[in-house]
Amino acid sequence: MSVISCSYKDVFEEKASRGKLLILAFQHVLTMCPASIAVPLILGSALNLDNKTVAFLVSANLFTSGISVLIQTFGFANIGSKLPLVMGASFAPLGVMISIGGQYGLNTLFGAIIGSGILIFVISFFMEKILVFFPNVVVGSFVTLIGISLIPVAFKDLAGGEGAANFGAVENIMLGGLVLIIIIGLNQYGKGLVRSLSLLIGIIIGTIIAFALGMVDLTPVAQASWFEIINPAKFGAPKFRIDAILMMTIFCVINLIQCIGVFSVLDEVCQTNTDSSTKIKGLRGVAMGQIFAGLFCSVPSTMFNENVGLIELTNVKSRNVIKMAGLFLIIIGFFPKVAALITIVPKPVMGGATISLFGIILTAGISILSKVDFSTGGNFTIVGISLAVGVGVTVVPNIFDAFPSLLSMLLSNGLFMVSITAIILNIVFNFKDIKKSLVAN
Repeated sequence: MSVISCSYKDVFEEKASRGKLLILAFQHVLTMCPASIAVPLILGSALNLDNKTVAFLVSANLFTSGISVLIQTFGFANIGSKLPLVMGASFAPLGVMISIGGQYGLNTLFGAIIGSGILIFVISFFMEKILVFFPNVVVGSFVTLIGISLIPVAFKDLAGGEGAANFGAVENIMLGGLVLIIIIGLNQYGKGLVRSLSLLIGIIIGTIIAFALGMVDLTPVAQASWFEIINPAKFGAPKFRIDAILMMTIFCVINLIQCIGVFSVLDEVCQTNTDSSTKIKGLRGVAMGQIFAGLFCSVPSTMFNENVGLIELTNVKSRNVIKMAGLFLIIIGFFPKVAALITIVPKPVMGGATISLFGIILTAGISILSKVDFSTGGNFTIVGISLAVGVGVTVVPNIFDAFPSLLSMLLSNGLFMVSITAIILNIVFNFKDIKKSLVAN
């Protein structure tokens, strides 16, 4: 299988008609919205914010996600990777955001997001050295765990959503299963635009069937306002506390590690080879997007694996499609009713759709690991132990509940644990090779 350099722009510069461009972009928005919107909803609920404030946080999140997408896809100077990467709210710092917001208030929370964004931007200038610690054996383990940890989320949605009164109902599983079958069938046997829109078509058909069965709740659409102004510092000037900024930075570093993994997933899907310079520019784009997020009272963004999975599913790698998706997100941010309309897609429908996307991410992780030489450098042990630790913490997250709060949040994060375990073991087993690479860089 041939691999090409991502510097060849034609890989991501596919041309599409205006109509096709709009539909494909909307498909990407539909894919990322449920997960992205969930973060401000959970944050608002945990902080006991009123409905109007929560609605603003959702709108601000979509708006700043769109800005982050444009920063990432257009690229300005040495900021932004110019790759087809969709940005959306990150779950990595959610726990610490709830802690900071609850203890110090929203102004300090957004100040911490801005401050940590600046620190992450500074860290990006040392990424050439840092990336040495992320060979395929580390990244492959991380991406594989992402797939493993996301699949239960898809299956919970397939069953009706965690906590649903009808969780596991036959109609939920049959509906989600039908959506999955439609997506697989269209992707395998569809031609042209039909194949490219297999996910969107599956979701639309599933939602129509769900509506006929009385499974679609239109209340969020009715309650949402028509227009929302996204103004900076809506809750007053941000406040900066060193302790809050440092706590936020720790979890935003996990976000950076996730983004490094997304670059590898994109390489597997598009058969490209993203160089270190492009990755560093992309991570600066993440940091810049986070600074904007804090200024506009939103949450940090990350690169979405599921949208890279959608690129594989549709075989459309166009950067222009993602640019249009970014514009859509900015526009939707001003119109909460439109955002609410996207969120009414029933959980079983999204569960069936995301099984296919999350499966692709898992396969990408396995593909990355297939390039690792398991006969040398203790790689067999590195992958085995790091995945065992990561999966263990993911399945039993309360194992560290007796630890101090901040440490417990960190150690109970499976993605952090698989990363730090793989990095440490790789240093132990391959110290000489790492030392040579550090000197070379």
